[in-house]
Amino acid sequence: MLKQVLEQGREAADAALQRLLPPPTQNPTSIHEAMRHSVFAGGKRLRPILCMEAGRMIGAASVAASDAGSPAASLPAGIEQVGAALEMLHTYSLIHDDLPALDNDDLRRGRPTCHKAFGEAIAILAGDALQTLAYEVLAQIGCPAEARVAIIREIAHATGTIDGMIGGQVVDLEAEHKKPDLATLEYIHRSKTAALITASVVSGGIYPGGTAADISRLRTYGQSIGLAFQIVDDVLDLTQTSEQLGKTAGKDAAAEKTTYPALFGIEESIRKADALVDQACAELNQYGEAASTLKALAHYLVERKK
Repeated sequence: MLKQVLEQGREAADAALQRLLPPPTQNPTSIHEAMRHSVFAGGKRLRPILCMEAGRMIGAASVAASDAGSPAASLPAGIEQVGAALEMLHTYSLIHDDLPALDNDDLRRGRPTCHKAFGEAIAILAGDALQTLAYEVLAQIGCPAEARVAIIREIAHATGTIDGMIGGQVVDLEAEHKKPDLATLEYIHRSKTAALITASVVSGGIYPGGTAADISRLRTYGQSIGLAFQIVDDVLDLTQTSEQLGKTAGKDAAAEKTTYPALFGIEESIRKADALVDQACAELNQYGEAASTLKALAHYLVERKK
């Protein structure tokens, strides 16, 4: 069941991305080829899938509340565009993270990183272009204007400097080669990784008209699975090969980065990730069967091997 959800979600996200990204033949071709090189490098599309499945759950719960019949299981119409915008933002962050000035990586998703394939200048501009296109897409999504503004505000904050992706990246860089402490570790993981995952889930709930209570539960769920996801990422960096990961393994240790395994060890880190998943799933208990996919996705994030 989960395998089917992941495959269908990936296909829906890819179809939206194919439609929304400029074709590689569009002038100037170099930038559009670079954008597509990184976007279509084989990502799992977890953020779009989490967005879409949150929308499906809230939509089903709304139908169940107003109708004695079985909850609707279909995706809210047009929500895949929100997912596509989230994937553009995620990919932009990966392109920039891989640059020599930041993580200096040659491999991403098993392929040469954008700057290795197209040069640093085009890679920087490809990341910039994906970010601006994402907000152009979000400005046109098919939900009420109030919800559209709320989604844009949510995602913009999650990618910004205060408790967001960019702020997390800054603190991550500044913490290299220093003795890690829990406060720094939590800030980096919750900002650099968990913030965009949380925004993906919350945006999915806002799109079909989730209540304030719905959004609060989804926010806690997203924050919990987002932190668990990064903890597992840190563990995999130590325990998997570059071939298994599709990116360079062991870079966190080489850079003396602040990670959960560095502070707590591998086994305790895994236990913490499992506890966070349990907390995330408990937040969704009141949605009954409608929450089964989001719960399964939470477990998948900590059981994955790459």
